[in-house]
Amino acid sequence: MSLNQTKDKATASHFAPKAYAPAKSRQSHENSEIIDGPWRAEPEVLLSVHDDMSSLQSVWTSLEQSGDCTAFQTFAYVSAWHTHIGKAQGITPCVVVGWDIEDAGNGAGALFIMPLAIMRNAFGTKLVWMGAGVSDYQGPLLSKSFGLRVRPGQFKALWRQIRETLPTHDVVELSAIPEKIGEQANPFMQLGNMTQHASSAHMTRFKGDWDSYYNAKRSSGSKKRDRQKRRKLEEFGETQFVNLTDKSTIAETVEILIAQKSATFARMGVSNMFDKAGMRDFYMALATNSDGLIQVSRLEVGGQVAAANWGISFNGRFHYVLTSYEEQAEFAKRGPGMIQLMELMKNAADTGHTEFDFTVGDEGYKADWCEIETLLFDYIEAATVQGLLIRLPKTTFLKVKRFIKQTPVLWEAFTRLRASTGNLPGGFAVRA
Repeated sequence: MSLNQTKDKATASHFAPKAYAPAKSRQSHENSEIIDGPWRAEPEVLLSVHDDMSSLQSVWTSLEQSGDCTAFQTFAYVSAWHTHIGKAQGITPCVVVGWDIEDAGNGAGALFIMPLAIMRNAFGTKLVWMGAGVSDYQGPLLSKSFGLRVRPGQFKALWRQIRETLPTHDVVELSAIPEKIGEQANPFMQLGNMTQHASSAHMTRFKGDWDSYYNAKRSSGSKKRDRQKRRKLEEFGETQFVNLTDKSTIAETVEILIAQKSATFARMGVSNMFDKAGMRDFYMALATNSDGLIQVSRLEVGGQVAAANWGISFNGRFHYVLTSYEEQAEFAKRGPGMIQLMELMKNAADTGHTEFDFTVGDEGYKADWCEIETLLFDYIEAATVQGLLIRLPKTTFLKVKRFIKQTPVLWEAFTRLRASTGNLPGGFAVRA
């Protein structure tokens, strides 16, 4: 069957408002499109587009467990974003699922899932990743057989067909794209015209147990300073790290983290991310209902919450996502944030994690621990004339942002100016 023949049968249902999804079962794809043509590889790829997250839960969770993805593309994470942030901001899911047509009816899972969405604002309509604004890595979920079904060099043609199945949009704006998804090459890198993201991500791998890793990473002088910091902190009372499991205590700690983080944002002159629609509810809901994906912990000093952390545990990797400390306490200058970090790393190693991901940001302290840098990229493509008007200022902004962040003297001057004048228009967001 040719592509045009299939499209004639599928177009009406695909573009009906709030009805992009074909049948919910794996076995029925009467409203899907078969990608065909002289360029295609065997087997053919069948596409379905969905605006209903619940209909995909089984297929999605199966692929995240058997294939390759990051923690930020798990169903729990993306569905929480949709419920609390996406809906509040009027963003419509357009999740693209690719199927291996040869396996249709055999119970095989999805070949890939692309968690895309349509965002509308006064300037036009954008195609973005679901999870935008709260995801350090963004991209597709890929089955282990993806590279066998979509050969290198064919993804551009597949991407064109995917774009044709989606609702009309002015510009494609996909950010924080890593070069790899798990051990697989990220097919989006084949699109070209990528702009390097303003910051990289950084990670370390544990070698042996925590003591072996710590002794190998820290010099004798560094270890001495670490001990001194802890002793000085303990002068203010009993100091203990607590990995939380009780929901009420988790909720209490998330509220404390948000308050501590908000105070830091105010001091830095940075816009408060928790003031945005749905942000507080998103982090709270995941922390209290994620079945182990999210780990909330805190460092207590003399019975007071000195520091708090909201992290992600996925596939043996711990992600250092949101962290805070009590800036107004007497012990604030005694390094509670750094003590908490080392306790988090020790806990991660002790609980079977093999990697500790410091996520996005080029802060200097990460160099003390990290030996792995992950480059990230942004992709912006205009689809209409209006999209061209959106693309130019956006790409210019991203290039300027990266230049400032990667030039120490400019970044230091910018942060000082921002702190002294309050939040600057178009200022760069800070999270961790």
